[in-house]
Amino acid sequence: MPVLDGRAVLYSFVSTPDVRIGVAFGSGGSQSLPATELPGVSSWLVKVFTDTLIKTMVEPHRRCYSLPAVDLRKKAVGGIVYVSVISASNLSRSKLRGSPQRREQSSSLNGSLVENFDDNNLRTFVEVELGQLTRRTAVSPGSSPRWDSTFNMVLHEETGTLRLHLYNCPPNSVKFDFLAKCEIKMKYAADDSTAFWAIGHDSGVIAKHAEFCGKEVEMVVPFEGVTSGELTVKLVVKEWQFSDGSLSLNKFNGSSRKSTYSSSSPLSRTGRKINVAIMEGKDLISSGKCDPYVKLQYGKVLQKTRTAHTSNPFWNQKFEFDEIVDDGCLKIKCYSEEMFGDENIGSARVNLEGLLEGSIRDIWVPLEKVNSGELRLQIDAVRVNDAEGSRGSVSGSFNGWIELILVEAKDLIAADIIGTSDPYVRVQYGGLKKRTKVMYRTLNPQWNQTLEFPDDGSPLELHVKDHNALLPTSNIGDCVVEYQGLPPNQMYEKWIPLQGVKRGEIHVRITRKVPELQTRSSLEADASLTKSHQISNQMKQFLIKFQSLIEDGSLEGLSTALSEMQSLEDIQEEYMVQLETEQMLLLNKIKELGQEVMSSSSSLSRRSSGF
Repeated sequence: MPVLDGRAVLYSFVSTPDVRIGVAFGSGGSQSLPATELPGVSSWLVKVFTDTLIKTMVEPHRRCYSLPAVDLRKKAVGGIVYVSVISASNLSRSKLRGSPQRREQSSSLNGSLVENFDDNNLRTFVEVELGQLTRRTAVSPGSSPRWDSTFNMVLHEETGTLRLHLYNCPPNSVKFDFLAKCEIKMKYAADDSTAFWAIGHDSGVIAKHAEFCGKEVEMVVPFEGVTSGELTVKLVVKEWQFSDGSLSLNKFNGSSRKSTYSSSSPLSRTGRKINVAIMEGKDLISSGKCDPYVKLQYGKVLQKTRTAHTSNPFWNQKFEFDEIVDDGCLKIKCYSEEMFGDENIGSARVNLEGLLEGSIRDIWVPLEKVNSGELRLQIDAVRVNDAEGSRGSVSGSFNGWIELILVEAKDLIAADIIGTSDPYVRVQYGGLKKRTKVMYRTLNPQWNQTLEFPDDGSPLELHVKDHNALLPTSNIGDCVVEYQGLPPNQMYEKWIPLQGVKRGEIHVRITRKVPELQTRSSLEADASLTKSHQISNQMKQFLIKFQSLIEDGSLEGLSTALSEMQSLEDIQEEYMVQLETEQMLLLNKIKELGQEVMSSSSSLSRRSSGF
């Protein structure tokens, strides 16, 4: 079956094939009424079909089938463009359309002096629009304003139109005056270059060409429909994204690479997990107080971050999705939490097609339908087997554990009426939750408590709470402890400011424990047994203490005892995690030793046979 120049396929038989056709009528599948064959019909059909094959598809006769036309060129489906609005020149209020005539009526001998004074009172800004994404510069005065504002913009096609609107912002006025506009069009070319063009003076064309991604192009574009005014803009295409998932980057990093998407042939999109980490945001805006959170939708799966309390939040939350064959788009919506309905403060789309395993894509995504705001995402893809081996419970991991020491805190806010707090820390690590003991009536608590977690790469979140015996607990600050980049078995110590509150810091020490399995001495074994007996005895003493407090009816004593018992349960859980980790390390070491013994025995048998 040869292919002819990619345009047609020749199909033929070397010899006449054996054709068998049976025609019958009746119930067919019924056992009581079997089908009856029509005499003569089957043999006649066999003869007709065989003769047709001999004339058309048995050598030397061949049947030629044409192939459908296929465009094998890469198709750009989006890109990232940096737009820098530099300055404007020759702005004249009288020659810009849409501006009110505010020139002073005077019988001055030199009317141009009055007009120049009016032009110098201009206070202008530029609104940049690309698709549904809009950004705005600051206000600059004068007839030749300068802004030097750069915006991160996103294209969702291989072509786009950049619209630049000039507005005047009169003092003591809430209304903006539209003055003029201009447009710049851009298009991806097959050689990975980008063409930019705009309408120039006298209906001419201003064209620029960027031969590769990363090359800066400067354009001076006149405003449309007016006789005065020009706008200077610089454009840089950072990358083009293609339908097969590949990227076209600047020539210093290679003209095209697949490190964040796919190879030349599309990767299989089944049996993989996609990890999306919402790291941080910046310049988020809302009509009131900004308490942002992010909703993610991939296919039919919805995820949500926790609520922050700043316009420049830091989440560092990771979410996992099953990769979908027919839907490569991650939909993002950002909201600000409000009492009577949350406010939408921007949205975005991110293409997830063709992610390459083992490579993290770290990007800033601008929010659409708003004038400001970006989100930082880290995206990677892993195989399900790899994900299960590197994530999940301790039983499937040999990476050791995280040792977190909560030392103290200082300058906490007062949550009680008397000006103090009863602080404790609730630690969330993936699906695990632990807490410290409660320190009563202090704004500078000292816990000196150690907590341990299996090292699976989950975000480590600290929530400082105010303890109440009867009322719900109140939050007095949150933070995230960064530990992923720490070297193993080295302690990291830091004061971390608390978020969502006016003041407060927490002092932590953290270590990534990656132990080497060594022979445990008898003293260590005795110490381990002693620790287990101590925990058991303490639990018995707490039960006796509970019984006496219940008989006495002491609510405050019960509250204190509950907090202490919770801390003891955390210690017990940490001890169990440590034992499970050591057990798995021991089993792994036994397996390695078994393999060494087998290999050494096989080598000895080979030597003996040689002799």
